[in-house]
Amino acid sequence: MIARVIILIVSFAFAVPFGVAGSKQKPILTDEFDRFLVTPETVIGEEVGKIELIFPSPKKITWSLVQPVPGGDRRNYLREGQLDATEIVVIDASSGLLTLKAHPATYPAHYYAEVRATNEDGFMEQVLIIIALEETPKAENALDIFTQRIETPAVTFWATERVDPAKIEYAANIANALLLKDRQGSGIITEYVKQRQAVMTLFYTFEERNTSISYYMHRRALGIRSQDLEDEEIIPDYLRLGGPEGLRRDASVEEITHLIHRGGIMPAYPEVQARLERATQAAMERDFYRPQDGLPADSYADEYLAYGLDIFYGAHQRRSFNGTPLTPENFKTIDPELFEILSFLFPAREEFFKEMGWESDLKEGIR
Repeated sequence: MIARVIILIVSFAFAVPFGVAGSKQKPILTDEFDRFLVTPETVIGEEVGKIELIFPSPKKITWSLVQPVPGGDRRNYLREGQLDATEIVVIDASSGLLTLKAHPATYPAHYYAEVRATNEDGFMEQVLIIIALEETPKAENALDIFTQRIETPAVTFWATERVDPAKIEYAANIANALLLKDRQGSGIITEYVKQRQAVMTLFYTFEERNTSISYYMHRRALGIRSQDLEDEEIIPDYLRLGGPEGLRRDASVEEITHLIHRGGIMPAYPEVQARLERATQAAMERDFYRPQDGLPADSYADEYLAYGLDIFYGAHQRRSFNGTPLTPENFKTIDPELFEILSFLFPAREEFFKEMGWESDLKEGIR
C-alpha cells in the first residue's frame, strides 16, 4: 500500500541548485517530508515507498534511516513522544526503497524518522512519516476532516475543527485584498483561480496536516488545487504592524500568494511569469535571494514572488540588504523588475491596507 505526499510543483526554467553546476554538491532532499501508508494488509518485506532526490546527482548516494530526534529537523516536525519509524521500516542503502520489516504495534499510529542521503560531498536529511491505518482511506471520506468552510469570489477556504474561525476569516480577507486590483480590472486572475477550484486548506497544526493522508491521497483525483496554511502560523497583527520584532511572522500572504500565483497568475499572464523567472535568477546571482536547501528549483520563482510581496507590503522593513532597509519604498531600487511585476499584479500597500480595514495604521505612521 503506497501513498506518498507529492508537494504541488510546476515547471519553471531552473534545472540545477543555485551555484552548484560543476562543483561539489551534497545530495538535496525535500525540505518538507515524505509520508507513506501502512495497513494490516501490508506484507513484511513489501515496498511502502521510495525516497527521491530533489535534484539528480551523478555521484553515488548511500541511503540510511536515522532515529527521530526532537527538534532535530529544520521545520521542527520531530517532537517528543513520537513513535520511531526505524522500528517498522528499513531503507535500501543503494536505492532509497523503503520496505516493511515489522508490523506496527497499534493502528492508527504515526511513526517518524529521518532519511539521510550521503555522497562524497556530504549529506542531507529529511523527515519520514509512516502512517499506520486499519484500512486504506476512501476517496469519499477524503474531505471529512474539513468541518469549516468560507467561500470568497475566487478562493475557497476549508478548515479543520480546531482552527480559530477568526483566523479563517482573516485569511479569507487577505485573499480578497490580494485580488482587489485584478477584480477592479480584467478579473482574469480571479476567474482562473475560480475555474481551477483553488482551495486553501487550513489545519490546526503542522502535525495535523502532516498526518492527513486521506486528503492528500485523493485530492488530485478530486480535481482540487490546494495550498495549506496552519492556525499556528496565522498571525493577524504581524503585517498590520509592519513585522515587529518579537512577533512570529504571519505566513498568510505567502501561502495564499502561492495559490493565486500557480492557479491564476501563471495561466493568465505567461509573459509575466517569464519575467518573474528572469528576475528570480538575477536576484539569486547577486545574493539578494537564496533558496533554501531542499526547495525544488521549479519553486524558486514561486517563493521569490511571495517573498517580494511581503517586502512590498512592509513585512520585512526591519531587515536589510547590503545596509539598505527592506522597506516598500527601497524595494523600488533593490529590485525594480520585481517591484514592477508586483505593482502590475497586486494592489498598492495603501490600497491593500484600506481593503483590510487598516487605514488608521498607515495614518498613525506604523511602519
